[in-house]
Amino acid sequence: MDFFPGLRAMENFHPVFVHAPLTLLPLALVFQALAVARKRDDWQKLALWFLCLGALGALAGAGTGLLAEEEVTVPQPGWETIERHELLMLITTGTAVVLAGGALWLRKRLTPAVQAGLLVGLLVLNGLLLIGADLGGRLVYEFGVSVKKEAVQPD
Repeated sequence: MDFFPGLRAMENFHPVFVHAPLTLLPLALVFQALAVARKRDDWQKLALWFLCLGALGALAGAGTGLLAEEEVTVPQPGWETIERHELLMLITTGTAVVLAGGALWLRKRLTPAVQAGLLVGLLVLNGLLLIGADLGGRLVYEFGVSVKKEAVQPD
């Protein structure tokens, strides 16, 4: 029986990990905005959970991305894009980790000013995430990184 043939066919595990922060960090922004607007502690806690899990996912995505860069074939026109993607996503990951660490440290002292500051930080973070993800998408869909292979003939 052939379990997970798609996973085995992958050149690297980077695509497996990048989708967690792409989901969790925007959710952190949404729930932080709701927490600030509605003054709801339960939504604030949920935003913090999403932020922390998203930061962990970003670390996994960045780590697997650094490993993937050494293994993938990138056409010459794509090298500038991969370097920009790498730099931007490392900055994004660092920002997520700093925001999560700060939010955890201040979680017992979440004044309205701290909550508003976290909201601004999440807006910046998600802007970086969006631009970096777009570059990653270009690598895959425009330059064919890790996807343009010759068809394998079935046995």
